[in-house]
Amino acid sequence: MEKANELAVVTGAEVGIIMCPQGSKPYSFGHPNVNETINKYVGKERPPSPSSPGIDDKYVQMFRKANSRELKTRLNSLQDLLDSALKLKSKLKQMNKNVESQQEWFKGPIEKMNYTEASMLKEGLEDLLLKVKNNGTERYGYENGKWKAE
Repeated sequence: MEKANELAVVTGAEVGIIMCPQGSKPYSFGHPNVNETINKYVGKERPPSPSSPGIDDKYVQMFRKANSRELKTRLNSLQDLLDSALKLKSKLKQMNKNVESQQEWFKGPIEKMNYTEASMLKEGLEDLLLKVKNNGTERYGYENGKWKAE
């Protein structure tokens, strides 16, 4: 119980401990209160039991059911997220296939290209040349169409 109290103080966590020694009264410790902590997860107040100051099996079962419902809800939510991610992955694969099929035209011989395809190839090559020149100027000293001697 001392360690549970330290844990509650250090971390600010809500802590509840119930001990049921054989042949003795049950003991409980809670921070701020064992009943408040358990009620937070069960969702309803337990009527006081005159026969036992501790928590009976029915109350434990209520707690387990509430916890089970919460876990099922979280599982369903995660399953929905997974399904959405898989659908998105499938759409992206299809889009990638579409883009790849549209870019196949430049793999053939230049003689078989139409005017639009040839223009796109020319623009792409000019952009690439400009990038190479800019990169060469910055790194290796490419100027006026010539490389500087090292």
